[in-house]
Amino acid sequence: MSAPDRIDPARAAVIAYDVCRRALTPADPARAAAMRPVLDAWATLIAAARAAGIPVIYTTPVSRADGADVVLLPTDLSTETGVPSLTNGVEGTEGAGFPDAIAPKAQDYVYLKRRPSAFYGTGIGELLRMLRRDTILIGGGATNRGVETSVREAFNMDLDTVVVRECCWSGDAAAHAYSLDKAMKMYSRVRTLDQALAMLRG
Repeated sequence: MSAPDRIDPARAAVIAYDVCRRALTPADPARAAAMRPVLDAWATLIAAARAAGIPVIYTTPVSRADGADVVLLPTDLSTETGVPSLTNGVEGTEGAGFPDAIAPKAQDYVYLKRRPSAFYGTGIGELLRMLRRDTILIGGGATNRGVETSVREAFNMDLDTVVVRECCWSGDAAAHAYSLDKAMKMYSRVRTLDQALAMLRG
């Protein structure tokens, strides 16, 4: 039997995956304009979550400035593209912080994240158990990398997961689409922002 297409706010949390300045408000004007709809979608989702009393959990991907905590494992994609297998920002820099439009408030939770999963080494899984939250709404970037990794792990943790389309992004359009339309549908419900908001309203 499929899960009902609604969300109980008393059992839900939002994971704002890697919604840092580096990604959502980059210095390049063209890139910033392209990311503006994602930032606006996040502002809408976060506002709705706070209004419903739903915890908002932020992650930001960081490594030490000296790189002592970075392990760059060899992968086919890193060899083909020249992009390292791990592309964190530098801990403590402005880019690792959050845009003003969605900045964390006192009631929110912020976690530094050093690996692709939102859960690995962060304590977010323990926080969800402590708060008695077994449903998550998630989005972020890259869709096909860290978000999908987190969704798969959430499934293994028996978390009911809703991926919000407009809150996801990736530099690889084909991989972004496949992740949303195929891969993550095996482990979650993928919904538009409007659908997710309607689910919160019951």
